[in-house]
Amino acid sequence: MEIENPLSEYTLLYVENEKEIRTYITPFLAPRVKTLWVAKNRKMALRIFEKYQPDIVLVDADMPKTDGVALAKIIRSENSEIPIVIMASYSNRHTLVDVVESRIDAVVPKPLKGVQLLRTLEDVARNDFSRRARSKVHATLAQHYLAIEEEGLIIYLDAKGIIRQINEAMILLLNYPIDILLGEPFEDLLDRDDGFNRYLSLFKAIEQRRSWHGEIEIMAQNDMKMTFKATMIPIRDIESPNLQFMLLLEDITELVNYRMLLKSELDETQKTLEEKLHFLKQYQNAINEGTAICRFDEEGTILKTDSRFDVMFGFNRNELSRRSFYELCGERGPILKSKIDCAHEGDNLLKFRIRCMDGAGREHISDSVFIPIYRKNGRIEEIISMHNDITELVSLNEEIKNTQKELLYILGEVAESRSEEMGYHVKRVAEYSRILGRLASLSEEDVEMLGIVAPMHDVGKIAIPDAILLKHGNLTEEEREIMNKHALIGGELFGKSEHPFMKAARIVAMEHHENYDGTGYPLGKRGTDIHIFGRIVAIADVFDALSMDRVYKKKWPLDEVIAFMKEQRGKKFDPYLIDIFLENLDLFLQVREKQKDIF
Repeated sequence: MEIENPLSEYTLLYVENEKEIRTYITPFLAPRVKTLWVAKNRKMALRIFEKYQPDIVLVDADMPKTDGVALAKIIRSENSEIPIVIMASYSNRHTLVDVVESRIDAVVPKPLKGVQLLRTLEDVARNDFSRRARSKVHATLAQHYLAIEEEGLIIYLDAKGIIRQINEAMILLLNYPIDILLGEPFEDLLDRDDGFNRYLSLFKAIEQRRSWHGEIEIMAQNDMKMTFKATMIPIRDIESPNLQFMLLLEDITELVNYRMLLKSELDETQKTLEEKLHFLKQYQNAINEGTAICRFDEEGTILKTDSRFDVMFGFNRNELSRRSFYELCGERGPILKSKIDCAHEGDNLLKFRIRCMDGAGREHISDSVFIPIYRKNGRIEEIISMHNDITELVSLNEEIKNTQKELLYILGEVAESRSEEMGYHVKRVAEYSRILGRLASLSEEDVEMLGIVAPMHDVGKIAIPDAILLKHGNLTEEEREIMNKHALIGGELFGKSEHPFMKAARIVAMEHHENYDGTGYPLGKRGTDIHIFGRIVAIADVFDALSMDRVYKKKWPLDEVIAFMKEQRGKKFDPYLIDIFLENLDLFLQVREKQKDIF
């Protein structure tokens, strides 16, 4: 993906010990990069490099007091991927040979020309940007997955606002053949009865390539006007140079129509104008807070229900008239009545989740709002209750959670499918973690969560080359550095999602190689700064890795495994947790024996 100035988002370390050259180059580079650090010798350069980890290093090879090529080699040994640019004279053949052998990314010939130096740095930044982007393809897939998980109605637009794809649920709702819509401007779908200016901010957001949130009205094929809450998110697909937008929609047509109906009924009331004005504000508050309506008096006797309420609770029309609303609420009825009795004028809203039995004896769960309507003398005239039936939503939420669990489990298996024995490994680690979490007095909710996300601990290995992941024998130092990156990659895979499962999976992926004494990786956390999920999975992971055969080693005898884990108490492992583990070792051995043949 091209960007106007690749350097504008990069930090740069410039190393030059000649003041005259620094004075010439520094003002030229400073406005063109995000941050510029300037060092005049090797010691200063290495100190800046270690502290700030710049994105690009620019070093003069011909410095009389500092060997620029040698400095580049040191930096390259610390970071094998950082782009390094050398400024060197072509007349110095010995230096140029060293440059080639040192895996330098680019050489700028001396004497320096500002335009050529800038072009070289931009090319290096662009290449590095592309390399980083390719490594994050999985992040794009995660964005699509999370968005689809949240919303069920989706339209994809390109950077010009042209419809490129519509998901099946949206097609069914609009009742259009998909080939009629694809390739057409999205603005053609929008209803313009109230003018087009209300959509200007939407198309301005497309032009500026940013997100947008608001309400839109779309005409379905049957000329029915449909109202949606819309959230538009720019999606940058690393595999394609083109930007697209994902429009996530929530159908609120029925709610909008019902609000209009209530307002119409208010106009027909026989109350005096003064009473109308007094009630109007309270009715408007009620309209904005719910869907199905039930009106009852101060004692709970039902005065009137709308058809939605009757359908929601499975009663025929007028069947609820004169019955007690509080009796419908079962054991929570007296609590609700007490709250309403204690309300005073000005306490306009009481929010309550109720569970009612319908006419067939089925339980319904409703998020409800109760609005006392007062006479001018301060006494309650009636109570309007607005109900949103969330029975299916609660059930669906459980189904979504189960689907999330299954997807996480599948993702763990995909990551481990490149090695059969590792596929078995994640299942055992999950069970060990669940047992240890329960022994450590975690809540049942956390124990369940831990058992689900523990298989994610090595998900970052999907980015590790087979030559390293499946290597028979010990890894070289360079291979070990690459392998160790799997923890950071695994954490990045789950991005910054606030979903509980995703947050927990990110923690396990990033922290299961952190050591209690602070010597672990990737962040060097120590003690209880390491999340307890990470500390638990660390024990489960090491126990299974040592006590089972791997492609690169044979399993250790049990007494040696136990000796090692005792020796690592307070070093690699949380002392409290390792003590619990060792005290209950038989439980973990039972799992190992039971599952080594099954998995």
